[in-house]
Amino acid sequence: MSFANHGGPRPGPGPHSVPRLPVGCYDLVIKIIKEMPVNEGAKRDHMPKSIVYGTLTPSAFQKEMSLSTKKRLARAKKLSLPPIVQPQEKHETSHHKFSAANPQQSSFQPCPPEVVFQNFSPGEVCEVPVVLRNRDTVPHLLKVTLENSPFFQLVGPNRVYRKVPPGLYATVRILFLPGKKKDYFHQLICTTEREEFIVPIWAIGARAILDFPDQLDFSKCPVNYSTQKTLLVRNVGDREACFQLSTQSPFSVTPATGSLDVGDFMQVTVEFQPKKSCDHSGSLVVHYDTGEETHTSLHGRAVDAHIGLDRNTVTFEKTYITMSNHTTVLIHNHSNITARFQWRAVDTEEEEDQLKLRQYHRIYELQKEKLHEFLQECGVDTTCRERNNLLTHSFQSEVENMRENPLLFKDNIFSLEPKEGEIRPNCSAEISVFFTPQAAGFYKQAAYCDISGRENRLPLVLTGEGLGPRLHFHFEEMNIGEVFIRVTHRYEAYLVNKGPVEASFKLIPPTTAMGSSCFTFQPQEGTVAPHKLQVIQFSFCPTILGKFEEEFCFDVTESPKPLTFTVRGSVMGPTFHVDVPALNFGDISFGFPRTLKFCLFNTSLIPMAFSLYIPEDNLGEPSVDSSTQICQPSSQSWREEGLMRPEEFTISPCSGTVRALGSLDIKVTLCPNTVGDYNLDLVLDVEDAGMKVLALPLIARCIVPPLRVLNPVVDFGRCCLTVLYDEKLTLVNDSDFPGCYCLLPQEHKEEAAAWYSSSAPSGIIEAHSSVGIPITVEARLLGECNITAELAVFGRPGSPLEICLECIGQGPAVYVHPREIKCGSIPVLEDCFKTLHLTNESDIPANFQLEMVGKSTCWRTEPSKGVVPPNSEVSVAVIANLNDTVKFQENLKVFIENNPVTIISLQAVGIGTTVVTDKPLVPRLDLKSHFSFTPCLYHFKVTNRGRRPQRLYWSTEGFRAFRRSTRPPALGGPKSKDALQIPRPGSPVFKLRPPQVDLRPGQTVDMVLEGCSSTAQEVKERLLCHAVVGKETAKKQIMQVDVTCNFIHPVVQMSSRAISFRVEKKPSDVLTLQYQPLSLKNTSSLPLSIVLDVEQPFLICNVHQRPLPADSKPVRVDVGEELHLWIQFNPAYKDNLNSWVAKKVLSVRFMEHPHVEKIPVRGEVYFPNLHLQAEAVDFGCIINDTEQVLHMEMTNCSPLPVNYHWSFLTDSRVNTIRYEHHPCAALSMDLLQPGFGVAVTELTTPTPSQGLHRREELLLQAPLSPTTGPPS
Repeated sequence: MSFANHGGPRPGPGPHSVPRLPVGCYDLVIKIIKEMPVNEGAKRDHMPKSIVYGTLTPSAFQKEMSLSTKKRLARAKKLSLPPIVQPQEKHETSHHKFSAANPQQSSFQPCPPEVVFQNFSPGEVCEVPVVLRNRDTVPHLLKVTLENSPFFQLVGPNRVYRKVPPGLYATVRILFLPGKKKDYFHQLICTTEREEFIVPIWAIGARAILDFPDQLDFSKCPVNYSTQKTLLVRNVGDREACFQLSTQSPFSVTPATGSLDVGDFMQVTVEFQPKKSCDHSGSLVVHYDTGEETHTSLHGRAVDAHIGLDRNTVTFEKTYITMSNHTTVLIHNHSNITARFQWRAVDTEEEEDQLKLRQYHRIYELQKEKLHEFLQECGVDTTCRERNNLLTHSFQSEVENMRENPLLFKDNIFSLEPKEGEIRPNCSAEISVFFTPQAAGFYKQAAYCDISGRENRLPLVLTGEGLGPRLHFHFEEMNIGEVFIRVTHRYEAYLVNKGPVEASFKLIPPTTAMGSSCFTFQPQEGTVAPHKLQVIQFSFCPTILGKFEEEFCFDVTESPKPLTFTVRGSVMGPTFHVDVPALNFGDISFGFPRTLKFCLFNTSLIPMAFSLYIPEDNLGEPSVDSSTQICQPSSQSWREEGLMRPEEFTISPCSGTVRALGSLDIKVTLCPNTVGDYNLDLVLDVEDAGMKVLALPLIARCIVPPLRVLNPVVDFGRCCLTVLYDEKLTLVNDSDFPGCYCLLPQEHKEEAAAWYSSSAPSGIIEAHSSVGIPITVEARLLGECNITAELAVFGRPGSPLEICLECIGQGPAVYVHPREIKCGSIPVLEDCFKTLHLTNESDIPANFQLEMVGKSTCWRTEPSKGVVPPNSEVSVAVIANLNDTVKFQENLKVFIENNPVTIISLQAVGIGTTVVTDKPLVPRLDLKSHFSFTPCLYHFKVTNRGRRPQRLYWSTEGFRAFRRSTRPPALGGPKSKDALQIPRPGSPVFKLRPPQVDLRPGQTVDMVLEGCSSTAQEVKERLLCHAVVGKETAKKQIMQVDVTCNFIHPVVQMSSRAISFRVEKKPSDVLTLQYQPLSLKNTSSLPLSIVLDVEQPFLICNVHQRPLPADSKPVRVDVGEELHLWIQFNPAYKDNLNSWVAKKVLSVRFMEHPHVEKIPVRGEVYFPNLHLQAEAVDFGCIINDTEQVLHMEMTNCSPLPVNYHWSFLTDSRVNTIRYEHHPCAALSMDLLQPGFGVAVTELTTPTPSQGLHRREELLLQAPLSPTTGPPS
């Protein structure tokens, strides 16, 4: 690294012989730093895909790609500060605390801001200097780092800090060694004490260049017309061009993508199709696959061509409906282009788009309804997704058809032919226009000609008037005179068609009451041929009286106004009379009905519908007759009079129809509920004649007979409470009219001293007669009582008749004994029963209730309340349950209804103890069998149910008292190894924790009885519990518990105490897994959890001979249950052919006891093995052409006979060693019995020509199975 200022020396070439840029390049860099402005806010991408040149024309891009590295550096316009990638803490590495540079900007300005190598050749080394100027007012340490790269190198020291004064430069040189002409990227990391920034290094390789023109001008072109220009493009670059072409509307280009080899040509077509008459401009953008873009400027002017219609409006003559009229319109093309035209329905494309959007929505809803109906008809059960897919596919098909539809002009009234076509230059086209009205009226419609060369569509306004049929009535009005009501009359009218077209008519339904219900037309619709007539018959059945005038309208098809037909006349009603001038009912008793009748005559020739009613009689509820009233003794109608006059008359029938010249009997019934005279009118309404056409007078008088009580005072004497006593009242009627009476129910019954009732409280008393009314009294209070009963007369005004009832009430006589109950000494917390007798000596039941005087008492009664039946006795149990060992005294109150309170004295003394346990403990606790060496725990709770606190002391009989533990273990918690304590000799097996307990009243304490034994034995011990109660000082024994427990060892009966396997491998045998059964039976009195363990080559298997998993859980074996297992032995565990023996131990452990059962397991595997006396035979030095004999012993060490033979392992040399058998040995291929040996001889004979050292290997082979490997 070197430093330079404005007048400093230039750095010379380095020690390496590397081609560099000319010396002037360094001055160029310095000049750039001085002259170029610094863009401090510029942001650069640290890792772009390619260098961005901005918007370039094709010629500028070609020129840019032809520049060398030096020329590109000279074209730099401005500098930009590099972004800080990692700020540093300046105070840690610098003594300068103040800096003028912005903390957000780099303190150094690199020049160039990025290093670019261009137009290089592979294998040629290039060098570019990078000058780093200190922009700050204080010196900075600068470290330049260039990561290792095979293509870029840093000249000078790397990763070393150098101090750069303010305003001076630090220069570094970058070497570039390209391997291929392709793009390269690297970065130079610059680090100061305040920041870290990066200078990118780029190498631009081969580039494709297409020689598009910089500008393409279309000049003047017709609007709405396609003008094309074709360019011949060549790839003048040095690599294949893969590109994309794009432009903007109204310009388009084809092809959009392509590829072109170096030096090849292709055609590119640019199309200009403007929609507006104005100047248009755009750009043709070429996107290279290397990331560069070029822009070709496109220009064009759109103008309207000389094309138009001969007229803008077409007016047709008046035309009858269903007929047609036509004319012609000319389109003149005075331009030099072939114009294509289409007749459209709307003026602009925007309106067409809006119309299509509305049609899209309508088609979607229509397709949705069709699909739903189709799925319902077919019964297809599809999912929502499948249904949506069907709907979407159908909708897309319809939308695609609509999108392709140009929306040509289409109308039912006006039509044009042809709708589309072409017009050659300076020619005209004739268009036929047709007018076919469908209904009478004025029509106006616009059609628009969309034609090439014109910006706006040419409007053509079409107008015409349609004439409907000429249909008329022969006479438009008819007067039918006077007619009877509800009599049918028939008439005729005539329709005449005076026009040239047929006329269809239809009656419009009338809206008036008479027109819709009284008139009927036949036919109501039809068609009249030209110049013909139609007869229309109508009938009239009137239902409304008086004069009328009805207008009927007939709708004529395609006629703007309906035809009218008017009918006038008058309607008459029926006549009648009755046979009596009035109805006189005379005197009537209140509530007793009376009926009269009269006859109604119809004197007309038509039926008469009538209705009868009394206007003053229908204001209230219907009147009540005496027979109904006596069935409602509790009704308020006996006490209160109605506020509104009731409906007292009944007419039968009240409405109906009297035939022509006929008669009908009418019955009128009066049930009076109002005292006084009646002067009313019976009104007659006749349908079709009028309202209130007759008023018939009604005359009557209603009276109430005077009734009296013969015995108004009734004395019942002495009456027991709640007992019923019967007497009779005598009611007398001295009048000439019957009467209705009722003994009213008693009011305020809950406050009365006595209750009264009657089994027959109401009835009817005839004239000049008497009747007896039964009455029952029930005394409710003690002593004399007088009550008043009320007797109501139906219809009698004022207060009811009063009857005085007298009686004397008395209660039951009950004797209670004994008056004192002594229980003596009884056990605490136990029920002690005594009997209390209640004797009723009266005729009525006696209610009783028993209560203790004290609030907190140990006494109770069963039952505490009840009823003593008349003349009988009830026994009550008095129960004492004492909660302390003291004397208890209490008083019992006996409440007898309507009798004084009786006091009973109670006494008892408590004995025993109030301390109880939640589990059976006293007098004997049998803990059954338990394993030795494991603690036997028995948890229970002790509760003080007494009134005083108690202190408990636990001990074992025959041993010293338990000592209080200074650190008791948690009750029920897991036991550690230290917790398992075997009792010492002379101490009890079982102990209680805690041995001493203080119990407050109601308190409960958890206790644990624990015992453990190291030997199998039956333990019997007696636990004693003493207590100090309250403030007493002496202890007394309250509990004695005999504890029994049988400690046992686990006992397992095994099917075998030793397991052995023996496998002899013969040549034809294959080694397979061996199994031996093992059964374990639990002969203990407790279930066991067994864990089995054995080492390889043995495994433990289940009953199906499947190995148990290594992490299997313990196996639970219940009492008397037998576990069946298999022991597996793998004879192929060792991968050799030597005989071997495996000795292992099968351990049987118990989760409940430390005892371990061991079963020896032995596995023997025998192969045909031979034992040699020595592994090598050394003959030493032997004279040529001589022989030497050595002897070696071989023994069969296996239990199998061995077939063997000898062979030499030789090479290409001649073998000079041979073997011979001992005279007592077998042949070379013989059988050696187990345990026997044989002597063998080895000989060596060196070659006679020369002496040398020989080494040969003699192989002894015994035939074995191929699966066992090589022989031994």
